[in-house]
Amino acid sequence: MGQVGEESPSCRSLLTYHREVLVSKLRSIQCVLDNLLSSEFLCEEEVEAVQRTDTKPNQVRKILELAQCKGEQACDFLIYIIYTVGDAYVDLQPWLKEINYVPSKDVSVLTVENTDPISRYSEKQRREIGRDTSFIMSYGQREETRLEELYTDTLMELFNGANESLGLLDTLEQLLTDDAVFNPQGETIYVVGDAGVGKSILLQKLQNLWSKKELVTDAIFLFKFRCRMFSTFKDSEQISLRDLLFKYNCFPDLDPDNEVFDYIVRFPHKVLFTFDGYDEIQDDLERYNVPEVSSPDEKAHPLQLLTSLLSGKLLQGSQKVLTARTGIEMQQKVVKKKVILRGFSPSHLKTYIRLHFKDQSQRERVEIQLDASPHLCGLCSTPLFCWIVFKSFTHLHTMHDSFELPESCITLTDIFLLLCEMYLTRSAPPPLSIQRRNARCTAETFKSGLKPLAGFAKLALQGFDKGTFYFSQDELRACGLTEEDEALGFLRSVSEYENTENPATFEFLHLTLQSFLVAFGLILDEDMPLDTILKFFAECSRKKKSSCLPCDFFHNLSPKPSGTRGSQTNEHLQFTNLFLCGLLSKPKTSLMEQLVIFVICFCESFPMVR
Repeated sequence: MGQVGEESPSCRSLLTYHREVLVSKLRSIQCVLDNLLSSEFLCEEEVEAVQRTDTKPNQVRKILELAQCKGEQACDFLIYIIYTVGDAYVDLQPWLKEINYVPSKDVSVLTVENTDPISRYSEKQRREIGRDTSFIMSYGQREETRLEELYTDTLMELFNGANESLGLLDTLEQLLTDDAVFNPQGETIYVVGDAGVGKSILLQKLQNLWSKKELVTDAIFLFKFRCRMFSTFKDSEQISLRDLLFKYNCFPDLDPDNEVFDYIVRFPHKVLFTFDGYDEIQDDLERYNVPEVSSPDEKAHPLQLLTSLLSGKLLQGSQKVLTARTGIEMQQKVVKKKVILRGFSPSHLKTYIRLHFKDQSQRERVEIQLDASPHLCGLCSTPLFCWIVFKSFTHLHTMHDSFELPESCITLTDIFLLLCEMYLTRSAPPPLSIQRRNARCTAETFKSGLKPLAGFAKLALQGFDKGTFYFSQDELRACGLTEEDEALGFLRSVSEYENTENPATFEFLHLTLQSFLVAFGLILDEDMPLDTILKFFAECSRKKKSSCLPCDFFHNLSPKPSGTRGSQTNEHLQFTNLFLCGLLSKPKTSLMEQLVIFVICFCESFPMVR
């Protein structure tokens, strides 16, 4: 018998005395039925009789009656199920404390299996998120690297509401704690940083920690979204919050009574959201002049649901982590904590070198070259640029014995030319040892791979004009790209959960690469008018007001007309202009002249970039 203090009443009498409490608060009956059946306190016919009962309160009453008819141990075991599966019976935990319940030895030896839909869904999420985040797929479609084998911490600086530094965050595991919280009423942890500084990989690591229960949080559900997904919905499309959560993450199994969603609405503090790339949807946010949504049952455009979640109108009390590029501000009233990513410190960079280069001789060689080139070392403090440099060094060193990291001043344009060169040589077979001694010729590499490169440039420019980040296979084929070209590394597949109703399945591995290819394509097309290139500089110089989500961006703005560019922030234009300047600079004149002449001579072989 469960012990309930001195001269404690029997469990059978407890079920009688607290009958109405149990009837009103025992919400998940499936777990109770499953365990009573598996422990042979109930038979199949009795379980079916409960399930045929018309309402849930009556089902609970039927269970209580059956348990009391089976005897004291059955009643004890019923309370023991509630005691053991705490997440499923949150409302009854105070009651257990009130009756001072302690399981008896007889029921303690019995097995309780948690078949509650809420707990089952939480475990399903942890399994799927753990699987999806265990490998780094961010910077290459054909390659998979285990997250734990390459992930390296970056500098994470905490700031208050006045943008005053509060010092560095020691570990990512502590991101959700109350340390450095400057607005207790806020619900969003705002993570900002420059392009390529590691915002997305930080979220992936955060999600992976949650899946392994190593993150300091009491959230039992995690829903992850990339903000660019919200720009793919049609203007007229409306969905419910339930569909947004379950259709674009994973769906709860065996939950006919919607217990999971009901739990989320009742206990939002048990939910963690991650939203990556808020800067990518700024133009889309300005298109809507509509109120926010406050009812979890009301259908609305997905962007409305996003803004309502961030503002706390929906699921108030839920935990949110939002990333954006530097310069995108949010209203302080919704920000709980602000973190700015600063990239690799010197010690982080050394750790990353050790993880990236397993061969000691290569590792020492790279360290020596970085020590000799402070400018290159500075660029390598940005994780994306560091990855490009190291990956290019590793790959091109297998192709050419003479390949070394640049010793002179290296620019971002050099880094992305290096990336393109690496990708264009990946489809080639490894050279014989005698061939490796041949001098590396960048111009010849680009000429031999110019057809797919022109196709990628055309695709990038089309995406820029349409304001889209996702591309279908038909769009790839229309740009002259083949299945073999897809595997070069410029593109990566889009997760099944990120697909909306459109058939888009690919995206560029990083927005900066898309900006680079736009610039490359503008120069490559010999028919491109000069004013078309100049308009990029004019548009970039236009002063653009930053949005301060969530409540004040629903201005009296009319929807943008079809055919206008959307979802391209000023920073994307700035990167395109930066790459235009770099490709048109004097050091790149020889390479670009050779490529343009090559296109003119063999123009029928290349897709027009415009």
